[in-house]
Order: sequence, then structure tokens, then C-alpha cells
Amino acid sequence: MEHLNLSLIVALLGGIVDLDSTAAVQCMISQPIVAAPLTGLIIGSMLGNMTAGVQLGLMVGIILQLTWIEQLPLGMNVPPDAALASVLSVALGFCAGHEFDYAKREACYTVGLLVSVALGLLGRSLDMFVRRLNTNIDSWVNQKIEDNNFGSIRFGHLSGGFITFVKAFVFCFLVVWFGVEPLKYFTQLMSVHHSGGFVVLQGLLPAVGFSVLTSMCLKDNKEIKYFIIAILAFSLLPSNFLIPLIASVAAMIIYYPKKSKSKKGKK
Repeated sequence: MEHLNLSLIVALLGGIVDLDSTAAVQCMISQPIVAAPLTGLIIGSMLGNMTAGVQLGLMVGIILQLTWIEQLPLGMNVPPDAALASVLSVALGFCAGHEFDYAKREACYTVGLLVSVALGLLGRSLDMFVRRLNTNIDSWVNQKIEDNNFGSIRFGHLSGGFITFVKAFVFCFLVVWFGVEPLKYFTQLMSVHHSGGFVVLQGLLPAVGFSVLTSMCLKDNKEIKYFIIAILAFSLLPSNFLIPLIASVAAMIIYYPKKSKSKKGKK
């Protein structure tokens, strides 16, 4: 009974969060940095460990937010469904691993996060299917408007939102209902060394997100060189942080005025 309740709650949360992505409201709760901690808060409260749920949600939210920070639903671009991936990552990992010891619990969290990336790509395919349905609804509404049936506009809006909600609700319910037990079984089969490997992998995953963020921010070769030098300076001189800090500020003072002048010259 508890598993059914968890599956329904996650499905309801997934439906609401997915509505926020494009179909309605758009108050940013669909962003991973919000959706994942929110899921952790709710699931953690239901399973009696709210703090651990929020901690997992923050970790997942930060990693997925940075990983898919460039993927925006603009125009015809359909990005991976980061909202559902965030909800399902936390739900799968926490529901499967909250009863295990540290190593196996963290392994559940990591596997749930990795699986959620694939689920986000599958969610993109479902979003494309929903968009095709919405296109058909839009054509029907336009035809009805030509016949002076303006009530079809309300029906079209409600239908689009309903289809989006049902898609996310069913998808999240099936994933949690059928996915938690296999994840538990998979984790139980792991040896101590394998579980430790997933713990190490979890620590490396944020580097993927930061690499995506860095690739967005550093477009010029000089910027990349200064960034690498700063990282090396902070790594090699941890006891005297003033030296790399002064060097970084000096580099910015010297470099950025030259960069702004070169841009003005080109204009």
C-alpha cells in the first residue's frame, strides 16, 4: 500500500511539474534545481527522513540543472524532459535506497540519477508526440473558429494541458511502480567494491555539469587559458589564497578592458 501511495504522489507531482514546463503557469518549478528538492522534501517526509530527501534533491537538481542548462524549449527545439528526469531520479533513488547502509544507498542514488538521464531523453520523445497531438487540436480549433464556435478555444487549451498532465502522470507512475524493486534488487547484488565505485562516480558527476557551464561561459581561447591558470593556481597554492586571488583580479583588470576595446573597434 505504501508503494502505491508513493507511486501516485510521484505521478501527481510529475504531472504538475511537467505542466509548468510549457503547457501552463511557467513559474519555474519545472527547473531541476526546484523540482528535485521539492520531490525530495515530499518523498522524504512520507518515508520519515525529510532531511536526507532534500539533500538528495539538491544534489540531483544541481547536477541536472548544470548538465541541461543549454537545453531550452525554444521554437521547434524539444529538449530532454529535465523536469520529469529530476522528479524520477529522486523518487527512484530515495525509494529504493533509503533502507540500505551508506554505500548501497549512495549507489541507489547514483544509479537512479543515471537512469533519469535516459528517462529524460524518453520524455523528449513523449513531448514530441504530445506536440503532434496539440497541432491536431489546434487545427480543429481553428476550423471551429471559422464556424463561429468560439467555445472551442477553451476546449483546446484545456485539452492541451490535460494531455500533458496525463502523459507525465502515467509515465511517472509506471516508472516508480515498476522501477523501485528492480533497482533495489540490482543494488543488493552489488559487492562492497562495486558500491564504493558508484559512490566515487557520484562525486565525479558534478564535474560534468560544471564542464557544460564552463563551455557556455568561456568562448574565447584567452578566457579558457586564464581559467585553467586560475584553477591551477588555486589548486597548487591552497595555503596562500591571496596570491591566486590577486592574480585573477589583475588578469580581469588587464584583459577585459582590452576585450571591450576590441569589440568597439570591430563595431
